[in-house]
Amino acid sequence: MTAKWNREEQLAEIAKLDAYRVRTESRLKELKADGVELEHKKTGARIFLLLADDANKVFTIGFRTPPQDSTGVAHIVEHTVLCGSEKYWAKDPFMELVKGSLNTFLNAMTYPDRTVYPVASCNPKDFENLMDVYLDAVFHPLFYKEEKIFRQEGWRYELESEDGKLSRNGVVYNEMKGAYSDPDQVLERAIDEALFPGHPYAEESGGDPDFIPNLTYEAYLDFHRRYYHPSNSFIYLYGNLDMAERLRYLDESYLSKYERLAIDSAIPVPKRLGAPVFVSRPYSIGETESEERAAYVSLNLRVGGQLDPVEYSAYQALDYVLLKAPGALLHDALIEEGFGDDVYGGYANGIREPYFQITAKHLRREQKDSFLRRVRELLTEIAEDGLDHEMLLAAINMAEFRAREANFGSAPKGLVYGLQSFESWIYDADPCLHLRFAGLFDELRRKVGENYFENLIREALLENENYAVVELYPVRGLTAKHEAEDEERLAAKKAAMSAAERQALIAFGKEMRAYQDAADSEEALRTIPMLSREDLAAENEPLNFEAGKLGETPFHYAARNTTGILYLRLDFDVSDLPAESLTELSLIKDLLGYLNTDAHSYGELSTLVNLHTGGIQFSIDNYPDLAEFRGDRRVFSASVKFLPENAAKAIELVNEQLLSTQFTDRERVRNLIGEIRAGLKDTLLSAGHIAAVNRAASYFSESGVFQDVTKGIAYYRYLEGLTEDAALTAFTERAKAVLGETVRSGRLLIHLTAESAGKAAVLPLLTELSARYPAGGKGEMRFRFAENIKREGFGSASRVNYVARIGNFRTGGFRYTGALRIAQTMLSYGYLWNEIRSKGGAYGCAVRFGRGGSVVFSSYRDPKLEETDKVYEGVPGYLEQYEADEREMTKAIIGAVGEMDTPRTPQLSGLLALSAYYSKVTDEMFAKERAEVLSATPKDIRALAPLVREALKYEAKCVIGNEGAIARAKDFFTETAQLFAAESEETEA
Repeated sequence: MTAKWNREEQLAEIAKLDAYRVRTESRLKELKADGVELEHKKTGARIFLLLADDANKVFTIGFRTPPQDSTGVAHIVEHTVLCGSEKYWAKDPFMELVKGSLNTFLNAMTYPDRTVYPVASCNPKDFENLMDVYLDAVFHPLFYKEEKIFRQEGWRYELESEDGKLSRNGVVYNEMKGAYSDPDQVLERAIDEALFPGHPYAEESGGDPDFIPNLTYEAYLDFHRRYYHPSNSFIYLYGNLDMAERLRYLDESYLSKYERLAIDSAIPVPKRLGAPVFVSRPYSIGETESEERAAYVSLNLRVGGQLDPVEYSAYQALDYVLLKAPGALLHDALIEEGFGDDVYGGYANGIREPYFQITAKHLRREQKDSFLRRVRELLTEIAEDGLDHEMLLAAINMAEFRAREANFGSAPKGLVYGLQSFESWIYDADPCLHLRFAGLFDELRRKVGENYFENLIREALLENENYAVVELYPVRGLTAKHEAEDEERLAAKKAAMSAAERQALIAFGKEMRAYQDAADSEEALRTIPMLSREDLAAENEPLNFEAGKLGETPFHYAARNTTGILYLRLDFDVSDLPAESLTELSLIKDLLGYLNTDAHSYGELSTLVNLHTGGIQFSIDNYPDLAEFRGDRRVFSASVKFLPENAAKAIELVNEQLLSTQFTDRERVRNLIGEIRAGLKDTLLSAGHIAAVNRAASYFSESGVFQDVTKGIAYYRYLEGLTEDAALTAFTERAKAVLGETVRSGRLLIHLTAESAGKAAVLPLLTELSARYPAGGKGEMRFRFAENIKREGFGSASRVNYVARIGNFRTGGFRYTGALRIAQTMLSYGYLWNEIRSKGGAYGCAVRFGRGGSVVFSSYRDPKLEETDKVYEGVPGYLEQYEADEREMTKAIIGAVGEMDTPRTPQLSGLLALSAYYSKVTDEMFAKERAEVLSATPKDIRALAPLVREALKYEAKCVIGNEGAIARAKDFFTETAQLFAAESEETEA
C-alpha cells in the first residue's frame, strides 16, 4: 500500500458516506497524515480520523464527563463498563482481551473533564474485535442488571458475621486511598478546589476516598445515562485502516440505533476569582518523620492558553527555563536561598483553563510569606533584565526535536496523537490544533527576539490576581487518626443497623463472594471474540544486530529505520566495583549535567545540549547472564541522540560531562541531593511495589542487591545519610575518583542504533572515541554477597500496602520454559486478579517469571497484607488443578504471543538487541521459547506447579505500606522499620 494511493482513495470513499457530514480536512505533513473531522448526521457524534500509513491501528471513544461531586462516579463508571456488556456478557471482557488478544494498547482513563477508552493493535481482525467489545461496553454495560459490578469496582460495606467489624472495600476506593497517600495528590486536590470554586475542576473526578462512599447505585446509573450517549461522544480512528468500512460499521452497528439528544456536557470557562485565594491543609507523615521542614507552599496562577498553540507552547518553554532546566532561573535561585528541597511545578495544561504552578517542597511553615515574596521579586528581575535567549532557543529546539522524533516509548504514536487531539476537541475546537507544528517553532523563535516571553511573565505571572496559594503542613499520625475516626463511624453505622439489615449485609457478602468465585460459563466466554492460532506469526522478529570491534573497543550496532536520528550509547562495565561504589555511581548519574564542568557552567552546558542534541542521559543497569547463569554485567551508561550533522558536537558534550564535571560545589551538590531524595521519597510512597520487589530480591541475589543499592530502599537510606556534613564531604571528595575509575577505555562498549548512512557518517568519530579515555579496565573483584533471607516490613503514612514475595526456581533444578510466559499472563490477569483485585480490593497485582529463574509476586495499592501472601501461596495448587479446552488454551497462547510481539520504536528495538547481547540471549533461544508457547498444553501449565512451589520456599518477603497494618502483622515479619528514617529537628534546622 502506498501512502499517496491510500490517502486519495480513502478520502474519496469517506466523502461518499451518507451517514456522515465531513466538516474539515487537513493535510498534516509533519505527521505524514491526513486529518478528517466528521459529524454523524443522526446523533451528532463527533468523529476524527487520522489517516496514516501505520500498521499500529488505534481506536478511541471518549465522552465529556464533568463531575458534580467528588464521589468518583466518572472513574467508577470507567472501571465498570468493561465488566460485561449485552453482547459480551462474560464477567470481565477487559481481562479476557488482555489474556487473549494481540493488542498493543488496551486501557481506559478518567481525566478531570473526560473519560476515554483507547485500544490499539497491528492485527486487523484483532483491532476490529477490540473496537466492537469497547463500543458495546460503553453503550450497553451489564451493570444496569447487576449491582455487584458497582460494588466490586466502586465501594461496598463488608460484614463477615454479627460480631464482626463493619468495613469498606472496593477497587477504586482503594486505588484512591493509595493516590491520597501521596502528598502531591493531596496538594493537587487542594489547588483545584482553590482555583476553580463552583466548577467541575473543583471536584475529584477520580474520587476522594472520603467521599466515594456517598455514591449511590442510582446516582451512578444516572451518570452513565446522562453522558454515555453518541450525542456526547468523540470517536477517533488512526492508521492504515479502511476508514470508510469502519465508519459504515460504526453507523450500522451502533450510532444509527440512537436518536440525537441535547446533552449539557460542555466544559465552561471557569469564572475569574474575585480575589487571591489562600488555603492551608494538613497531610500525614510517619510517626518518626520530622514536622520541622516538611511543609509545601504552592503558588498557582490561572493563565489559560489551552486553545492558542503559540501561547500553549510558549508556557511550556517558560516552564522549562524557569523550573526544569539545569540552571533554571527561578528554581535554582529559590533552592540556593534555602526554600525547600525542591521547587517544581510548571504549566498544568490539558484542561479548559490551564494554570502555572510554582511549588516549594519541604520547607518550614514560617517561610511561606518570604517564599511568595521572593518568587515575585525574582520574576520581576527576570522580566526586567530579560531571559537568557540562548536558553529559550535551546528549549524550543528540544521541543521541536521531540515533536519530529515522535518517540513515545512503548505507547503507539497514534494513541498519543489521539490523546493530544482530545485536548482541544472536547472544548469544541479543532482536533488538529495540538498536532500541527509546521511553522510553530519558527514562530516561537521569532518571538524570543520580541521579548514575548518576558511580557508573558509580566502579564500572566506578575500582574495576574487570578491565583491561589496552597500550603500543606505535616501532621504525624494523621493517617492513624483518620483510620480510628473512620472505625468509629463504621461502628456507629453498624450499631444503628437493625438485625435484619445486618443479616442482609452478611448475606450480600456471601452472594458477592459467590459471584466473584463463579467461573464464567462456556457460553459467556465464547461471546468474547478471539483470533485463532493461524493468526499468530510463527517466528519472532530477529534481533538483528552486529557485534564487532572498533580497534580494541567492542562495538554493537543495530540497523534500524530511525528517520535520520542516531542513538548512541557508551557503556562502561562496572561489574567489578563494590556495592558502595555502585551506590555512588547511581547518585553521580543524577548529578551529571547539573554541575559545572571545566569548560562551562551547568546552565551553559544545558543550553548547548539542547541546541545540538535531542538530549543526554546517564544510567546504571545490570544484565544477568542467561546462558550460563553466572552473575550479571553491570554498566554505567551515557546515552545521546542527535542528527548526523551534530555528531561531533554531541559526542564532545557527552565527554565533557564524563571527563570534566566538577563536584567541588558542596552546596550545589547538597541541594541537588535534596531534590533527588525528595523525588525518590515520593516514588517509594506512590510506587512502593517496585522498591518492595527489589528489596526482597536483595536477600538472595546479587542482581537484587544491585537494584536495591542503586534504585531502592538502600539507595534512599544512603541519600538520607548524606544530610550529615561529614558524609556529604566524603562523597564530594570521592565522586571525581569514582567517575574517573569508571570512565576508562578498557571498560567501554559502544552501542549505536541508526540507519546505515548515519553509521557511516559517525563511524570515524566512534573509532577515535576510546583514545579520549584513560587506559585501564575492570578488575576481577565483585561485591561480596551473603544470602540473608528476611521478611521485612517498612511502615509509612500510606493508607495502602505493596506486598512483594520473591523466589527462584533454578535452585530446584528447573529450567525456564515458554509455558511460563503463558502462566505469567494467565495468573496476573486470572487467578491473582480475581483473588487480590476483584475480591481483595487491590488496584493491581502481578507475577513475573524470569529467564534466570526469578519468580516475582507483587500487589499494588492493596488494602490487605497477609491475605495477599496467602494468595501467592495458593498458586501451585491452582496450577496443579489447571484445565482448559482448546479455545481457552488458544486464548492463553495468544495473550503470551501478544506480549512477545509488542511493537517497539527503533530506539527500543536497538536496546532490546543490546540487552540480549549482554545476557547472551540468542534468536535461537527466542525461537525455542516461541515454539514452546505455540505448542503448550494444559499439561505443560500443570507441570509448573512444583517450579513455583520451589520458588515459594525462599520466604523472601517485603511489604511497604501502612504503618498500623505492619505493626498489627508483626509476627508476619522478621524485621520491621519505618520506611523513612527518624530525623532530628536540630539537624534539619
